[in-house]
Amino acid sequence: MLPHAQAHTCAYFTALLNQHFQLPGSEGVVLQLIAAEPRGAALPGREAFSLLFSGPQPPLPQQIYTLRSEAAGTLEIFLVPVAGVGAAIHYEAVFS
Repeated sequence: MLPHAQAHTCAYFTALLNQHFQLPGSEGVVLQLIAAEPRGAALPGREAFSLLFSGPQPPLPQQIYTLRSEAAGTLEIFLVPVAGVGAAIHYEAVFS
Protein backbone atom coordinates (compact mmCIF):
# COMPACT_ATOMS: atom_id res chain seq x y z
CA MET A 1 0.00 0.00 0.00
CA LEU A 2 1.08 3.57 -0.51
CA PRO A 3 2.35 5.13 2.72
CA HIS A 4 -0.36 7.82 2.79
CA ALA A 5 -3.02 9.36 0.59
CA GLN A 6 -0.76 12.20 -0.61
CA ALA A 7 1.42 9.59 -2.35
CA HIS A 8 -1.33 9.16 -4.95
CA THR A 9 -0.18 12.17 -6.96
CA CYS A 10 1.61 12.60 -10.24
CA ALA A 11 4.24 14.75 -8.47
CA TYR A 12 4.98 11.95 -5.98
CA PHE A 13 5.62 9.47 -8.79
CA THR A 14 7.52 12.02 -10.92
CA ALA A 15 10.07 12.15 -8.10
CA LEU A 16 10.47 8.36 -8.50
CA LEU A 17 11.23 8.38 -12.25
CA ASN A 18 13.96 5.92 -13.25
CA GLN A 19 13.64 4.06 -9.94
CA HIS A 20 13.65 0.28 -10.03
CA PHE A 21 10.80 -1.67 -8.45
CA GLN A 22 11.06 -5.34 -7.56
CA LEU A 23 8.04 -7.61 -7.96
CA PRO A 24 8.28 -10.13 -5.12
CA GLY A 25 7.01 -13.54 -6.18
CA SER A 26 7.60 -12.84 -9.89
CA GLU A 27 10.93 -14.65 -10.20
CA GLY A 28 13.13 -11.58 -9.74
CA VAL A 29 11.33 -9.33 -12.23
CA VAL A 30 12.33 -5.67 -11.87
CA LEU A 31 10.39 -2.79 -13.46
CA GLN A 32 11.66 0.74 -14.05
CA LEU A 33 9.30 3.72 -13.76
CA ILE A 34 9.84 5.63 -17.01
CA ALA A 35 6.95 8.14 -17.12
CA ALA A 36 4.39 9.86 -14.90
CA GLU A 37 1.94 11.95 -16.91
CA PRO A 38 -1.16 13.98 -16.03
CA ARG A 39 -4.37 12.87 -17.75
CA GLY A 40 -7.73 14.50 -18.43
CA ALA A 41 -10.53 15.13 -15.98
CA ALA A 42 -10.74 13.20 -12.74
CA LEU A 43 -13.31 12.78 -10.01
CA PRO A 44 -13.77 15.92 -7.88
CA GLY A 45 -10.90 16.26 -5.41
CA ARG A 46 -8.72 13.72 -7.24
CA GLU A 47 -5.93 13.94 -9.77
CA ALA A 48 -5.91 11.77 -12.90
CA PHE A 49 -2.53 10.53 -14.12
CA SER A 50 -0.84 7.51 -15.60
CA LEU A 51 2.43 5.74 -14.91
CA LEU A 52 4.51 3.84 -17.42
CA PHE A 53 6.88 1.09 -16.32
CA SER A 54 9.35 -0.87 -18.43
CA GLY A 55 10.35 -4.47 -17.77
CA PRO A 56 11.76 -7.58 -19.40
CA GLN A 57 10.02 -10.05 -21.70
CA PRO A 58 7.85 -12.10 -21.47
CA PRO A 59 4.89 -9.89 -20.53
CA LEU A 60 3.21 -10.36 -17.17
CA PRO A 61 -0.60 -10.65 -17.11
CA GLN A 62 -2.63 -7.60 -16.13
CA GLN A 63 -3.36 -7.67 -12.41
CA ILE A 64 -2.54 -5.97 -9.12
CA TYR A 65 1.16 -6.30 -8.31
CA THR A 66 3.08 -5.52 -5.16
CA LEU A 67 6.07 -3.37 -6.10
CA ARG A 68 8.95 -2.62 -3.75
CA SER A 69 11.69 -0.02 -3.92
CA GLU A 70 14.00 1.66 -1.43
CA ALA A 71 12.62 5.09 -2.32
CA ALA A 72 8.89 4.27 -2.29
CA GLY A 73 8.61 1.28 0.02
CA THR A 74 5.79 -1.12 -0.90
CA LEU A 75 3.10 -0.18 -3.43
CA GLU A 76 0.14 -2.16 -4.75
CA ILE A 77 -0.63 -1.13 -8.32
CA PHE A 78 -2.81 -2.56 -11.11
CA LEU A 79 -0.52 -2.95 -14.14
CA VAL A 80 -1.58 -3.59 -17.73
CA PRO A 81 0.93 -4.60 -20.43
CA VAL A 82 0.49 -2.06 -23.23
CA ALA A 83 3.42 -2.39 -25.65
CA GLY A 84 6.47 -4.36 -26.59
CA VAL A 85 9.44 -2.10 -27.24
CA GLY A 86 12.49 -4.06 -28.40
CA ALA A 87 13.39 -6.50 -25.63
CA ALA A 88 11.15 -4.67 -23.13
CA ILE A 89 7.48 -4.68 -22.20
CA HIS A 90 5.79 -1.44 -21.11
CA TYR A 91 3.10 -1.53 -18.44
CA GLU A 92 0.60 1.24 -17.66
CA ALA A 93 -1.10 2.09 -14.39
CA VAL A 94 -3.92 4.64 -14.45
CA PHE A 95 -5.08 6.67 -11.44
CA SER A 96 -8.30 8.68 -11.61
